[in-house]
Amino acid sequence: MGAALSDSSMSFSAQQLIRELELRRGEVEAVQEIVRLLAPRIRDTALLLSAASILRGRFGVERLAYIHTFTPNHTPKLAYFHNFPSVSQEALNECITYTVTSVPTPGSFLAHMGVEIVMPLGRFVGPSTRVRVVEPRAWWLLGQFAETEEEKANDLLYLEIIGSLITVYLENAFFQEQQQQAEILKLKQKAQEQEIALASRIQRRILAITNPTAHPRLDTATFHISHGGIGGDLFELIPLDERRILFYIGDVSGKGVSAAIVMSNVQGQIRTLAELNTPLPRLLNQLHRRLLQLYGEEDGFVTLFIGELIIEPEGKSLLRYLNAGHQPAFLLRGGQVINLPATHTVLGLALLDEVIASEAEPQCVSLYPGDALFAYTDGLIEQSNPQGEQLGLDRLRNYLAGRAFTDAQTLLIQTRHFWEAHKGSLPPEDDTSLLVCKLL
Repeated sequence: MGAALSDSSMSFSAQQLIRELELRRGEVEAVQEIVRLLAPRIRDTALLLSAASILRGRFGVERLAYIHTFTPNHTPKLAYFHNFPSVSQEALNECITYTVTSVPTPGSFLAHMGVEIVMPLGRFVGPSTRVRVVEPRAWWLLGQFAETEEEKANDLLYLEIIGSLITVYLENAFFQEQQQQAEILKLKQKAQEQEIALASRIQRRILAITNPTAHPRLDTATFHISHGGIGGDLFELIPLDERRILFYIGDVSGKGVSAAIVMSNVQGQIRTLAELNTPLPRLLNQLHRRLLQLYGEEDGFVTLFIGELIIEPEGKSLLRYLNAGHQPAFLLRGGQVINLPATHTVLGLALLDEVIASEAEPQCVSLYPGDALFAYTDGLIEQSNPQGEQLGLDRLRNYLAGRAFTDAQTLLIQTRHFWEAHKGSLPPEDDTSLLVCKLL
């Protein structure tokens, strides 16, 4: 009798174990299916759709949502939801405050949505095997799953395992994508830096060959530094014949690559017009027309100080110039500083078309041996010192007044030192160029 009861009891226990095994096998198979989903590289949405289908089929989860923070600024993102009403931003913000699996607070946004369980998902961070703490990266929102409390407790374990697998996978994918984007950005920046460095070298070569020995009686010196490697300053001396030298110094509005493109085009136009022996007023007019085509509807302009030096074999010579909105150049004569102010407006603005078209005659100034023409771009006088004060036109004029110099290069070096002492350790705020021509 006792043996029979014992056999019956053992038979019942074995059958119970077998049923439990079947249940656990189904749950383990669900985990295996999730793991198989993680093997190929699939997008987040496809992964979550497949995972949700498994959870509905294996665990009877009727309401499900997945929120994660795999975003550049780590703001919560609703990646998937099923059978819940629309999830508000307030609900998302409430969700990420949960650090342990919990029932939503009565009256909260999540409770009104019908959420039964909020489950944080992430990597286990301790502090011990008995006290489970995760660093939340994502959250399950669960509702209408399992029929009994015992089933819920059992299912939650597997839902947590599945959710953690998905979360770790998505987190790794996110970090990998971020790393790839960072590498791509790094390569793009490196390529851009190389292009700018090449453009800068080319621009320096262009400006380096713009200062030939224009005439035996003319001593010249130039200086140029770009704000960002390349810029919009331009200058050149072009011998037209044995007596005449065309010179100019200008500044394209803006900075960087766009200014450099316009600068190169303007320089090419001036050379072409100079080769055609175009008179100064007509040259300025044609250049203005070209700039109108270049800029189109864009806002941009060019300032230009341009002129002819007519050199006589001995004694005095002649300077003929037009100043299109450029900073006033200076004629240095025996300690005096004579202004050569603007005679025209800037080039390239459609509103000023009729003004440029008037083709006013150039200004004429006699040059005597020892006289020096000093021209510059606004980067020189607009440079600030550490106290925030600009160098300014008056300070430059006062510095040049009474300045003793034996040649053009000496004056240029002295002015550079004056400018550098003013700005101190600050970088140049704009492209800066200097052009000095002394009549011997």
